[in-house]
This record gives sequence, structure tokens and C-alpha cells, in this order.
Amino acid sequence: MMNNSSLTSFFDPHNIAVMGASNNPLKAGYVITNNLLKIKYPKKIFPINRKEDNILGLPAYNTLSEIEDSIEMLILITPSSVIEPVMQDLEKRMQEKGDIKAIVCAAAGYAELDTPEGKHRQKVLTDTAKKYNIRVIGPNCIGVVDNEKRVDTTFVETLTPEENRGIAGGISFISQSGALAASVLMRGASLLSPMKFNKFVSIGNMSDVDFIELLEHFEDDESTRVIGMYMEGYPEGRKLIDTMGCIASKKPIVVLKVGRSEKGATAASSHTGSLAGEDKIYDSAFRQYGIIRVNSIDEMIDTLRAFDQLSLPQGNKFFLTSQAGGPGIFCMDTMSNENIFETPMISEETKKKLKELLPPMANVCSPEGYNDISASANVEQHVEGIRILFNGPEVEGGFLISVLTPFIPQDELGDEIVKLCNDNKNKPLFVVIMSGNVVDKARTIVEEAGIPTFETPDRAVKAAANLIRYSEFKKLNK
Repeated sequence: MMNNSSLTSFFDPHNIAVMGASNNPLKAGYVITNNLLKIKYPKKIFPINRKEDNILGLPAYNTLSEIEDSIEMLILITPSSVIEPVMQDLEKRMQEKGDIKAIVCAAAGYAELDTPEGKHRQKVLTDTAKKYNIRVIGPNCIGVVDNEKRVDTTFVETLTPEENRGIAGGISFISQSGALAASVLMRGASLLSPMKFNKFVSIGNMSDVDFIELLEHFEDDESTRVIGMYMEGYPEGRKLIDTMGCIASKKPIVVLKVGRSEKGATAASSHTGSLAGEDKIYDSAFRQYGIIRVNSIDEMIDTLRAFDQLSLPQGNKFFLTSQAGGPGIFCMDTMSNENIFETPMISEETKKKLKELLPPMANVCSPEGYNDISASANVEQHVEGIRILFNGPEVEGGFLISVLTPFIPQDELGDEIVKLCNDNKNKPLFVVIMSGNVVDKARTIVEEAGIPTFETPDRAVKAAANLIRYSEFKKLNK
């Protein structure tokens, strides 16, 4: 493998050529070109299509070799059956200009087919690239996104609103599945405040660039705060785990690793041609190295957002404040099942302050670590009770659950939650405002301030538990 500084060309390329660009909205070559335009890629785009004079208002070229300007990245979305003439054209260009440093091959029909023909096509691609020191992501992938540098080579509609395109957060994500990668992008974009990825890579067959190089690249990337992964398998599992363990001591890694069951492992092995590996070994290694393993897409998205937007808890003493009895009990059960939370024992003086603040029917600290502030609680009682708790050393984080009644002003509640969180950044608050689109106003105010909200108590608890596990791992490995 080359030094992973060579991966920079995928995330900040000087000019991009799209082989297989199209004016047909039903073609992947159209979507790729359009995504680059919509994200406002700041340099030049060169569409290549023998049948068109222009693509989406850009001059089109018959071949790669005839483009006069320098090109750093080539996107391939042509059928795999024509890879040989495409590589011949690439060779001609490299002999004349020697400028291309990165290829994103989004097309399928290569080694993942597990046929002699598919393997031969992939070999043609990789051998030619290697000859000229060109790095390859794919084939059989959906592409690369770098929101900081305004690069989007994917052929999926990410649903990201125009005003949020190019806005980068601290989450960098690697996926072995193109379809799951697309789903995560679209679901993240559909949140009340769209999920802001920093970098996003679908690696497909890993014919060249693989998990390890990308992990090392994100380790050194100052704008990446947390790394997310969807993985099916890897041929050198021990090497991958060692790399992840080294990085996890510096940055959190959140993994959705599939193939737990025998059938799932078989399906994973046949999907991208990578060995799924013994799941129990991965599971044990993840725990040992402080790598956070999640069990669903929702848990992955929730956990990544929490790592990106909230501070790490300094301990596991979390207090639960609920405006509704049923959701509060559900939350307590989920906290108990996680087996990581410790009940904070607050002072009698603090209990007295809470009883003076909250409605007469409120249940204060019965059981310990729990306040049912009752359905009659107003905005002040929602927020000031938590402020009182956070002022003491006994509480290291908390949950707020509210099932909004019509007499609670959503804008006021949202604003006050934001103030509370901003005043207590070292004590993360996991906010659950239930339920459905009728509470969008309050949740949007909180989320647009950079504070995640959660749809249900169990999702908040799982995200909080994952942050606590990582925080405890960091303390033990200082």
C-alpha cells in the first residue's frame, strides 16, 4: 500500500472527469454530474459522452485523452464490459499528461460477480491504475463525498437541502455496501436538521483502497471527530482490528458489523467477495479495543450524531427527568438493560429545591435518579429542574423526556433547552421530545442549535450508553 496521503486526491481533486456522464435523469451518469453541480464543486467538471455535445450545460468530450486541462480524478460509470477500451484511453492520456491520481469506479459487474469475466475486468482496471500509480476506490460502489471540499461523486439522490450542501460536520463514514451507504445518506438528510457528514466513502470491492487506508486517513484528518463504518468482512481481520484499536484510542469508531448469523455471514461473503470472518472474534476484539458496535442503522446514526455534537460524559451517573410516566418507566427499563448507568444519589438539599420548583403532583426521586415532573409541568419546570441537578457534582449527564401538551409553547421549550445545554456543555443532556411531526417545531429549534434530539427513550439511552462506554475506555487507556 502507498502512503495514505495519496488518498487526498479523492477528497480534494483538481478537476474531475465523468466517464459515462449523461443528460438522461434516469442514468447514473446524470446523477453524478448533477450532484457535483448541486454541491457547487469549485473546480472544473469534464463530462465524457460520445453521443452528446453537452451534459447539463457543460461541454462534453468523446474521450478522456482529448481533454486539454489537467484532471486529478476520473469517475467511471460506464458498463464494465467496456473497461478495456476505457483503460486504453486512460493509458493514452497518462502517457501524454500523467495527471490522473484517483479513480472512483462506481459501475458494477466486476469481481463481485465471482466469474472469470468479472475478475478479469477488475484486473484490467487495477493493473492499469497500478501501472501509473493511480489509486482506485471501487468498483461496485456509489462514490465519495467530501462536504468540506464540496465533492460529491455519488449517483444517489442524497435528499440534502440546497442550503446544507457542502456544510461539513465531524462524521466520516465508510461503507462496504453501496445501498446501505445511500440509505444512511438519505436518512441523515431527512432529519429535522440534516446530518452533516464530513467525508463519506462507499468502498465496494476494495480492489485497491480499503478500510485500513481510509481509517488511517481519517485518523490524521483534523476535521473528522468520529468514524462510522458498515462492514461485512475483511480478508485480514486481525490487521483491521489492530488498526481500528490504535485509532479508537484517539477517535471513536462506531461499527455496524453484519454477518452475526451463519446465513448472514454467507450472504456477506457473497456480496462483495470479502470473507465475513468469525463474528464472535470481532465482537470480543471490538470490546477489548473500545470500538463501539451498534446493532441497527438507527443506533448507528444516533450514536454518530451524539459523538459529533455532544461532549463525552465524565461518568455514568445519569439522572432521568420525564414529563410523562409511561415513557419514563420505559426509559428506566432500557437504562437498566444497558447495565452501564449508575444511579446518582442527590442531596436532601437538592431534593428540597426540586420539590419547591416542580408541580405538587411531581414525583421527586422515587426511585432515586428519577423525577416524574408530571404532565402539568411548564417550560421552566422542565428546564430549571435539570439545571438544579447539573449544578451538583452527583449528576454527570441526563435524559429529558417530554410528551408535549398543547399548553407548552414549543418555541419557548426549544429555546430554553438550547440555553440549558449551552450552559452545561460538560454534562450531556439527551433530549427526547415525543412524538411525531406535531413536535417538529421544538425539536428543530434544538437540532438547529447543534444538539441532537431523539424520537424515543430507548434510542437516546443506547446512544448515551455508547458514549459512556467509550469514555470509560478512554479513561482506562490514558
